[in-house]
Amino acid sequence: MRIRFILKLVLILFSIAPNIVQANVHRSNVDELVRRATEINLSQHPVWLKLLHYEKKFSNSSKVVSAIHDETFFNDVNGAVDPEAELEATLRAFLLPPPKSDIDAHAQCHFPARFIWLKASLGVEGSLLPTVNCPKFYAWTLNNTIQSVSLVYASGFLDNPASYYGHILLKFNSSKSKGDAQLFDPSVNYGAIVPDGEDPISYIVKGILGGYDGGFSQTDYYFHNHNYGELELRNIWEYEINFSQSEVDLIVAHAWELLAKPYTYYFFKQNCAYRLAEILEVVEGVQIIPSNPFFTLPRALLQNMANSEINNKPLIKTFEYRPSRQSRFYTKFNALNSSERSEVRNISKRVNEIGSTRYDALPVESKVRVVDALIDYYEFSEAVQFLSTEDFELYQREAIIERFKLPSNMSVKDSSSGEPPHTGRQSSYVRLGLTYNDVLGDGVTILLRPAYYDVLDASSGQVKSSALTMGELKVFVQSNRVRISEFNLLKIESINRFYTKLPGDNGQAWNIKLSLQQQSLACIDCLLPRIEGDYGFTMNLNPSVVMGVYAGGGIQGNRQDSGSAFIRTSVFSQIQFNETFNMRLNVELPKQIDGSGGQSERYTLEARQRLGVNADLRFMYEENDAKQLSVNFGYYF
Repeated sequence: MRIRFILKLVLILFSIAPNIVQANVHRSNVDELVRRATEINLSQHPVWLKLLHYEKKFSNSSKVVSAIHDETFFNDVNGAVDPEAELEATLRAFLLPPPKSDIDAHAQCHFPARFIWLKASLGVEGSLLPTVNCPKFYAWTLNNTIQSVSLVYASGFLDNPASYYGHILLKFNSSKSKGDAQLFDPSVNYGAIVPDGEDPISYIVKGILGGYDGGFSQTDYYFHNHNYGELELRNIWEYEINFSQSEVDLIVAHAWELLAKPYTYYFFKQNCAYRLAEILEVVEGVQIIPSNPFFTLPRALLQNMANSEINNKPLIKTFEYRPSRQSRFYTKFNALNSSERSEVRNISKRVNEIGSTRYDALPVESKVRVVDALIDYYEFSEAVQFLSTEDFELYQREAIIERFKLPSNMSVKDSSSGEPPHTGRQSSYVRLGLTYNDVLGDGVTILLRPAYYDVLDASSGQVKSSALTMGELKVFVQSNRVRISEFNLLKIESINRFYTKLPGDNGQAWNIKLSLQQQSLACIDCLLPRIEGDYGFTMNLNPSVVMGVYAGGGIQGNRQDSGSAFIRTSVFSQIQFNETFNMRLNVELPKQIDGSGGQSERYTLEARQRLGVNADLRFMYEENDAKQLSVNFGYYF
C-alpha cells in the first residue's frame, strides 16, 4: 500500500511540475518586465499617457484621469486614474495564456497598440513576451495590407449645426486598393452619439455643454464620400500622412482599441478634429492639436499639419481633391460656351430635346460637353431633390444613352482643384478701426471674432459669400467711455448662388442672428437682446456679382418703447472685383409690429482689401439714425 501511495504521489508531481515551472517562468517574465518599466519610469512616458488618453486633473493624487469612461478600456480597476498600475496590469495581462474558447478575448487582441509600443519600448525578445494571433484584428487590418493613413476633411455644411466648421475623419489605405477601389478602404469617424428624435434645441445645448457621449465608429470610406460629397454637396480633401510603416501600424492598432469607447463630446473643443488628432499624436514627434483654448477647428488642424514635419519630412505627403456633385457640375457648366449652355437649359426642361434639330446641329465636341454637363446636372438635381425619382431616372437614362452614342475618348476632364483648406487664413480675427459718427463723435472701434468668417472673407474650404461667426464682440472706445456696440453670440448667413439659372439650382438664402446690439448708431447706452432671421433668394448677374432679396423679422428687448417684434425686407449685392478686393452693399427696411419707437432703415457699405493671407483693410459706411464711417485694419490669428 505504501509503495502504491508513493507511486501515485510521484505521478501527481510529474503532472503538475510543468505547470509549476510554467507559472514560475510567467511570474519571472512579468517581474522582469515590470522591473524594466519601473527603472525607466515608462508609466509617465508621453506616449503611454496618450495611449490611455489621460488628461490633467488636479483633484486626484495622480493628477490625471482618462477621457474614456469605460472600464473595459483598462486592465486595472484604478487604471482610469493610475498610469503605473495600468501599465503593470497590462503587462501581466499580455503574458496570460490565450483562452481556448475565444482567442480574440486576450489582452493583446484588445490593445494591440499598447502591445506594439510596450514591446518596442522595453526591448523585449519574442520568448519573453510572445505574440498572440488575433483573427478579428487581423481581418480588420485587411490582412495587414494597410500601408498609409489619410486625414479626410469635408467642407462646412450650414444646414447641419454639427458640421458648421467642416468635418474630419481618418482613412486607412490598403496596398490592395487601386483607383476607385480605394473608396472601399476602412475609415474611422468620431461624433456625438445622439438619441433618435432629439429636438434641435436639446441637440445644440447638449452638444455645447457636454451632454452627449462621443465615440469612434468604423465603416467603408465609400459611405462618407457618398454622404458628404454626393448628398450634402460638400467638397472633400484627402491628406495622406508621411508615416513610416511601423507608425502606420501603431495608428491602425490604436484606432482599433478606441472603437465604441465612450468619451464626453464637446462641439467646440473635444470634437472630431481634436479626438482624431489625438490618435495621430501617439506617434512620437507629432504635435498638431490646435492651441486655441476655446475651439478646435478642423481647418486649424490642417494648417498645423501643413506646417509640421516628421522624420525630417513634411507631415503631409500628398493631398487629393474630391469635388462634390455640385462642384463637378458647376465646373463642367462653366466650361461651356453660350450656345452649349443654352442647349443644356433647353434639354433640362424637356428631355426630348436630345435629338432635336438644334442639338443635332452642334459639333460632336459640343454634344459631348453638353451631355456630360447634363449627366452631372441630373446627379446634382437628385441630391437637391428637384426632380421626382421617376423623372430623374428617365432624364438620366436618356442622357446616358445619348452619351454612349458619342466618342468615349472626348470626355470632359474635371480639371478643378478647389482651394485646399490648409492654405487659407487663420480662423480667429481682431480688427482695429478709426471711426467717425456724426452723432456720437470720433472714436476707435475694436472687433474680436474667435471664429470663423463673414461674407467678405470666406476662405479655403468655407461656403463662399456666406457667414458663420460665433462670439463676435464689437466695442466703441472714446476718451471717456468704452461701450459695447454689438455682441453676436451666433450669426449665420447661407447663400446658394443661382449659378446656372437651371431648375433646382434655386439660389435660396437664409440667415439667423442671436445678438446684443445698440438700438441704433445714434445710441451708445441702449443695448438690447435680439433674435432675427430672414429667408430669400439670390441670383448671379455674372461670376463676380451676386444680388439677393430677403424677407424676415425678429424679436427683441422692448427698450424706449421700441417694440418687441418687427418684420423687414432686405436687399443686398456682393461684388468680387478681383482676388483680393470685394464689397457688400446691404439695405434693410424694417417695420415695427408693436411699440411706437420703431426702427429706422439701415444702409451698409463694406469693402475689404486683402493685404495678405492673414491681414486685411476694411472701409465701412453705415446709416441708421446716424451716419458712421470707419477705416479698419484686421489681423487673423
